[in-house]
Amino acid sequence: MTRADLHLHSNQSDGVLSPEQLAEEAQRAGLTLMAITDHDTFAGSDALRAKGSPLPLIAGVELSLCDLEGLHLLAYGTAEGGPLRRRVAELAEARDSRGRRIVERLAELGFPLDWQDVARRARGTVGRPHIARAMVHAGYAESMQEAFARFLGHDAPAYIPSSRMDMDEALGLIRSAGFVPVLAHPYELKLPEEQLFPLIARWREKGLAGVEVYHPSARRFGFGGLRSMAARLGLLVTGGSDFHQEHDKHGSIGCMSESWTDVEADLTRLEAALAQAEKDARPAQ
Repeated sequence: MTRADLHLHSNQSDGVLSPEQLAEEAQRAGLTLMAITDHDTFAGSDALRAKGSPLPLIAGVELSLCDLEGLHLLAYGTAEGGPLRRRVAELAEARDSRGRRIVERLAELGFPLDWQDVARRARGTVGRPHIARAMVHAGYAESMQEAFARFLGHDAPAYIPSSRMDMDEALGLIRSAGFVPVLAHPYELKLPEEQLFPLIARWREKGLAGVEVYHPSARRFGFGGLRSMAARLGLLVTGGSDFHQEHDKHGSIGCMSESWTDVEADLTRLEAALAQAEKDARPAQ
């Protein structure tokens, strides 16, 4: 039986497990296919591919976009994706620079952190979750949630806006690189379906290929609405836990497997789309 999780984060972005540990846990959870989709970096996916993944792996990345709060785009591929990788590297560098500025601002507020220690613990690019964990470790906050609420969240004193692409740029870049763009966790946009549908329809016209229907954020609404929406628009259906670490606001590894009942058919369509995207991106001979 196929069991897939196509939305996993390693410690190369804001997860806590190394890519190798993530694959081991995925195996223990009974998965037969996985994708590491770290924020603004391919480092986790690349590291696991280089070492040799114990189960089939789809290369992926998650991009945070500036159009709407909570708007994220997953990009899946089998190609090298040069243009996308170059832009992602720029974003990762900007993410690190932003992290350094946040740490500087915290010091100005009377909550100093050792940047080298934060970066060493992060292992990959430094994001706000790494800084939140460092604040908890330093005793400035009881939990990551408190660190975000008091210091790092929007409108909090140490918040600094991030550098992000918009949907138009991201869709064009992903397509040109031979990757497949999928809208991540649509319900995290906090829009009613009568507003969500025309928005996704517009993005589809610009190149959106799929929707992440099976995500923990959709549980309380049920998956039928999103699945029906994807079918009406002719979009691919994917699913994943959005795992970062155990017992946080995200899901546990493989937690969508029981709900994702049509996984074989959905993955067959995704595999065909991946192959076509790679073919379309090849230069003419």
